[in-house]
Amino acid sequence: MPGPEHYSIVLHYFPQLIGVIYLFVFWPFLFQMKGLFGSGGILPMTPYLNSIVLSYGRKAYYYIPSIFWFDSSDRMLMIIPGVGTILSILTIFGIFPLVWIPILFLLHLSITTAGQEFLSFGWESFFLEISFYSYLLLITPSPSMGMWWCLNLLLFRFHFEAGISKLMTKDLSWQTFTGVDFHYLTQPIPNATAWYAKKLPMWFQKLSCVIMLIAEIPLPFLIFGAEDLRLVAFFGLTGLQFFIWLTGNFSYLNHMTVIFCLILLGDTYLEPFMGKAPPTTSNPLFLEIAMGLLAGVLILGQCLRILSHFYPKRFYLKPLVKISPFHIINRYGIFAVMTTKRYEVVIEGSEDGEEWKEYLFKWKPSELSRRPRRVSPYQPRLDWQIWFLPFTIFRHEPWVKNFLYRLLEGSPDVLKLIRENPFPDHPPKFIRAQMYDYEFTTWEERRETGNWWKRTYVKSYSPTYELA
Repeated sequence: MPGPEHYSIVLHYFPQLIGVIYLFVFWPFLFQMKGLFGSGGILPMTPYLNSIVLSYGRKAYYYIPSIFWFDSSDRMLMIIPGVGTILSILTIFGIFPLVWIPILFLLHLSITTAGQEFLSFGWESFFLEISFYSYLLLITPSPSMGMWWCLNLLLFRFHFEAGISKLMTKDLSWQTFTGVDFHYLTQPIPNATAWYAKKLPMWFQKLSCVIMLIAEIPLPFLIFGAEDLRLVAFFGLTGLQFFIWLTGNFSYLNHMTVIFCLILLGDTYLEPFMGKAPPTTSNPLFLEIAMGLLAGVLILGQCLRILSHFYPKRFYLKPLVKISPFHIINRYGIFAVMTTKRYEVVIEGSEDGEEWKEYLFKWKPSELSRRPRRVSPYQPRLDWQIWFLPFTIFRHEPWVKNFLYRLLEGSPDVLKLIRENPFPDHPPKFIRAQMYDYEFTTWEERRETGNWWKRTYVKSYSPTYELA
């Protein structure tokens, strides 16, 4: 694999590209933070942190490394994403980016570790790891070869672990190459393109699945090859991300991964478009040795993460568990098991217990005639989290009970997270959650009714509640 001196153009702009992703991270929280974690939100942060201290004592500060230990008021909940957004913009414009990136990392880590269920997505950890390694690579006068290997290994590992985990679970949909066909319907927030993609013939769906597995398992090995092989890997991996983005809404995951893949583009290919590569310098010997030793430790940890897919729950994972609160050597494997049915939890309120009205969400499927929207890189955290509910039991998801309580209470911050409140004048007396089986309509049904969805009632998901 060529050294970082052959990729100086990309590395020169990489801090600014990191800033673009941080902007995608922080600005959506400006519209969701209080509704999710505020004093009138679904999972108030202050009581949560207090409960962690009661359970773990002083170890709580280690398990949840977060600025919110100092202040978790509603005001601070808005300050953190606000500061993150401003620093992201400064980073994008190249204004002292290497000063702001560690601060952005700390702010992002603070939200991720204290965000409970709403920050449990793999791309949070993935970006923290990218940001951490990138900073260590770029902070020295000349990028360290050891840290360059560390960053490339992370790019390899993310894709390889995603592919190998699908095979290791022995999920039938991946074994029969039908996983992509199910994915268009059952992914958390489909867009309109997914409706059309689901109509493609099965041979095309199976071929797509085979191509995806090739892109995730053998193709990433080209990352460790010569410049021309790395260019092939770039087009293959970014092509995969493009088609995932085209048919779905996965927050900033696809944008982040494409930006990360830019480290595969050498100066040879970029100089005709971007001019001569900036000159490189050399590091002092002691600094090169120190960075090499650190990179060796991080590379060893990453190799153990790969090994854990084949030999899980072994003694060598204990050090990785110890550092897991900092999200710097994570385990990956998105959609290792594919869901084959789409169940939606629908929230309903009533004044009299007889006539029920449905709360409508901004992005998740609700009314049958509403076209599925594109929302990425923005992530509506509540809409996403509701997708997981049909796979669990109501009593095992206390946040849902809190959500229903806030709707009965008429919490303004929580109501801002949904699109349409059917009780604008005062909250309902009763509330409940129902489960429906959602499917895409056929071509004929779409022409006749104008609907994108059809649904069938399955069962009640929650009891009916009223305020005592």
